[in-house]
Amino acid sequence: MTPGVENSTGTATPENPTPENGQEPPAVGGDSPSTDGSSGNREAAKYRTKLREAEGKLEAAEARIATLLRKEIEAHAGKTLAVGADLFDIGKVNVDDLTDPEGNVMPDAVDVAIEALLATRPGLSNRNRPWGDVGGSSSAGRLERNAPTMLDALKNANPKR
Repeated sequence: MTPGVENSTGTATPENPTPENGQEPPAVGGDSPSTDGSSGNREAAKYRTKLREAEGKLEAAEARIATLLRKEIEAHAGKTLAVGADLFDIGKVNVDDLTDPEGNVMPDAVDVAIEALLATRPGLSNRNRPWGDVGGSSSAGRLERNAPTMLDALKNANPKR
């Protein structure tokens, strides 16, 4: 068409039609321009997609690590508390407060947080803690070697042997 000539709808077409948003219109007939700009855009889009996928994987890995750290801290706290999760739920402690900059659990910090929680809520302690050695085991309550045993009594009762 010639510029300024009316088309079949009765409106004039400009010489270089461009959309109002300033972008180039798509090529007619499905031909894509072979300029470096469009291949650069495709490559940038590909890298943006990879970046989003990597960010998603990183977030998922960080969530798994935080869950594992929390479980490790709960297991340590469960030796003293009836429920190890109470350290987080009632004590309002964060995993970051109990780990060092490298992300390792600091048992001393966990113990301090447990003591602080038990100072305010002593009923949360583990009442079924082991008592230690109370003399009930075979090693703690051994008889002296010279003390008579039941076998000695039976041997003395039957002198024929």
